[in-house]
Amino acid sequence: MRILTRYVLQEHAGPFFVGMAAIAFVFLLNTVFRDLGRILGKGLPLIVILKFFGLNFAWILALAIPMAVLIATLMAFGRLSSDREIDAIKASAIPIQRLIFPIFGAAVVLVLFMIYFNNNILPDFNHKLRQMYYDISRTKPMMSLDPNVFNKDIPNYTILVQEIDQRKNTLRGVFINDTSDPQYNKTIIAESGNVEFLKEQERIIFTLYNGEVHEMEAKNLEQYRRIRFEKQAITISVPEMFLESSADQNRGDREKSVRMLMNDIRQDQGVLRERELNVRKIVKWDMMELFPKEFTAIFNTQNENKTYSYYQKAELRVQRLVDQNEGISAEIEVSRSSINSLLVEVHKKYAIPFACLVFVLIGAPLGILVRQSGFATAGWLSIVFFLIYWAFLIGGEQLADRRILGPVVAMWAANVIVGLLGIFLFIRTLKESALFPWSRLSPTKIRIGKKE
Repeated sequence: MRILTRYVLQEHAGPFFVGMAAIAFVFLLNTVFRDLGRILGKGLPLIVILKFFGLNFAWILALAIPMAVLIATLMAFGRLSSDREIDAIKASAIPIQRLIFPIFGAAVVLVLFMIYFNNNILPDFNHKLRQMYYDISRTKPMMSLDPNVFNKDIPNYTILVQEIDQRKNTLRGVFINDTSDPQYNKTIIAESGNVEFLKEQERIIFTLYNGEVHEMEAKNLEQYRRIRFEKQAITISVPEMFLESSADQNRGDREKSVRMLMNDIRQDQGVLRERELNVRKIVKWDMMELFPKEFTAIFNTQNENKTYSYYQKAELRVQRLVDQNEGISAEIEVSRSSINSLLVEVHKKYAIPFACLVFVLIGAPLGILVRQSGFATAGWLSIVFFLIYWAFLIGGEQLADRRILGPVVAMWAANVIVGLLGIFLFIRTLKESALFPWSRLSPTKIRIGKKE
């Protein structure tokens, strides 16, 4: 039995890693197409770009593992079925369940790993990725000097260089127009020079040789000055042109572990209880003032003016009570929505890992039924099941955020529904029944029926 267990696990190992690599590549390619153009336009170092895409591997891995389990289970059992190895195992009086148990055990190990990964590693990676998104978004595009091209990346400066020698870092035919001072318009022309970027000081220094400075007042064009120089250094401040790491410690829902989420839930529940208690107190106090003991005395007397005056005051007080409680009610709704969103994230950290077990229940029967239904049909059905699962998961999350469904139902409905479909397929497999009665619908059977 150990040999059979090891053999079945080996059959799954190859398709699992190949499938996970293919899925990760697809997700990463989508991320590259979405963000690479914007990142390259910032002039960031290669190591920063690699780090950015490396941080994306965390959420990619969290989604790729369950998908790879479905692909591996389908391919492995499909190969065993197509090569008649399933029939040989049955002939040896070994039940089919014996083949699925090792894979189910491996899926349990993956579930435990993913729960740890989603709770301890993924939140930190998501937090660092969000920080990096923010740092890159506020970083201005790096100034790039191209020959005979006006550069306007730096505000209030226009720079033109006729020739650039990258090896010697020298410039020829330098033209700089400086409008940083609103009172003066300054133009600098030089025969040659070089440029130096100071990242720590957020400055760019041009060292120019054999040039002139032309300066005139913006309000009085007659005031004109011309200064010749042999060597002059021009310093230009470029704040936020270089990437700087922020130290933002605030985390979103997907950047927190279960412990952090539960702490937030307890705090929100405390605030919610306090606000609900305040509403009860306000209503109680106002009702006591609206219906005092002398209320009955008003009706015992026949003074209509007093009765009308009381009702008028009561109406104003009720309106004030309604207006006062509307704001508190809105805060209560916000607190309840926040608690729902946090609970959704808590259950998601466990529901997605458990998809590995659900996909084993689906992939194994589909693979075994390949010979009866065809590999294309089994593959198509596996894609359908996968889409059904994610549709229920994403839709459930949105419904839970709108408080239409509870967090537990929203996050676990996909596992329950798709799992029941897997159990149905597994029972059909144990009974050695075809997935669909293809033979009844074949053209041969239809023609025979007509002849009879």
